[in-house]
Amino acid sequence: VVDREKCNACGLCAMYCPDAAISEDLEVDLEFCKGCGICAHECPKKAITMEREGK
Repeated sequence: VVDREKCNACGLCAMYCPDAAISEDLEVDLEFCKGCGICAHECPKKAITMEREGK
């Protein structure tokens, strides 16, 4: 989940995503996301949190 209040749209999450699951407008495509958490780890603003599907 991307917190739009914290996100500065730097694009690092999309750049580091090994599955190309994050679009240019920083939407996460759950069809491709495997939940590895690399995007959340690399986000300098800590704007991404990982949640289990169905929450």
